[in-house]
Amino acid sequence: LDMETGQSHLNYDPLGSTLTYRPRKIYYLVSGDPDNTFVTVPNIPLLTGFSSIRDSYWITKDVAKNIMLNNGRGTPFVTVSFTGLLWGYNDELPCFKHTRPEECPPPDGEIDIFSEDDDDDWGDEDWKRRKRSTENEALGSRRSSDEDLSRIKRSSLDQDLKRLNYSMLEKPKAELVNCRCEWGLFRDKNVTIRKPVTINHGMKDLSMKGWVEQFDSSTTLGWWEDGSTCDQVGGQDGATLPPLVSQYQEMEMFISLMCRKINLKFEKITTHSQLPTYRFIPPVNALGSHTDPDPTKVNLANSCYCRQSKGFSCLKSGVLNLEPCKVTPDLPRGAPIALSFPHFYQADPSFREAVEGLRPNKTLHQFYVDIEPTLGFPLAIRPRFQLNAIIRKDPDIAVMSNFPDELVLPFLW
Repeated sequence: LDMETGQSHLNYDPLGSTLTYRPRKIYYLVSGDPDNTFVTVPNIPLLTGFSSIRDSYWITKDVAKNIMLNNGRGTPFVTVSFTGLLWGYNDELPCFKHTRPEECPPPDGEIDIFSEDDDDDWGDEDWKRRKRSTENEALGSRRSSDEDLSRIKRSSLDQDLKRLNYSMLEKPKAELVNCRCEWGLFRDKNVTIRKPVTINHGMKDLSMKGWVEQFDSSTTLGWWEDGSTCDQVGGQDGATLPPLVSQYQEMEMFISLMCRKINLKFEKITTHSQLPTYRFIPPVNALGSHTDPDPTKVNLANSCYCRQSKGFSCLKSGVLNLEPCKVTPDLPRGAPIALSFPHFYQADPSFREAVEGLRPNKTLHQFYVDIEPTLGFPLAIRPRFQLNAIIRKDPDIAVMSNFPDELVLPFLW
């Protein structure tokens, strides 16, 4: 329930065959010490910025390049805590276009050309007082949010979760906090309400139960080839499936993280608490390229995920270029991110050969769904994916001039 509007995020169509819901996911720490675990990872904001100007006119590109290098961390790789990577670390570049509060001075290294030192209405001490006031307000807001999150962690009562004002906890991916920009890979994902999903509720046709009819109020995704099966919304919602599942059927599942549907086939019978379940896994060519010469990997049906005609590169088998589905008005080239199974499991060997330390293992890295066949209830879902940065050589930018022409570099799974 939206506390501000009073509208429900779950709507049942009594006259039709669908229900629409907006999921909200809450992440919390189970184990480990992410605050003191540091990782060196690709600088996604900078690489995204470089990608956006790659084909720009040289004068425009040179100016934009200097702005990007002088605002923020300015290197292709950054070392941050794991907490920072996921939920937010300081980097001024993502907030470059944001309006700064008047209490906040320009970021380090940036000169305010409109300041008038001789006719300043408030001096250093006054500015410090304003800054402390701003920081205290932000700190108070953050403490309130942390307390609410602690309530979520401590309580399993549905009543508490329903009454919680989630709008106070939601955060954008990049935001000025204490006059400094904070950006995190999943900063806008924790607690934030997701796009609406419309599924068939199965009351009229039980075999259609859980079939995705619309995503974000549309029957098409708008990312892949127009009019193609790739761009058509469909597949099963992973949380609810039709009953009487057969070992001989193929299953198609829609996964919003992948920006696509994926085929699954029966592999074997497993058990959970002595209940027999059917394990479904992606076939070896689930992410296969339509141009792969290997007959076991090629997948012609994936040709409509290739957007080369729109300027996006089509990657080899096992890796999906997500740039088309990351396009926004501010990022017409999307973000240079690709998706694969962990350690490039089932991917073209060239991806593993380009980096060190990867050891694909079916037990550890396979995607699978275990389904109780009579009721069609999923008892285990392991959607194992790896996020990769697409790093491209650019001779016009010194820090990018020594990379390979195109490198797909893993950084999180």
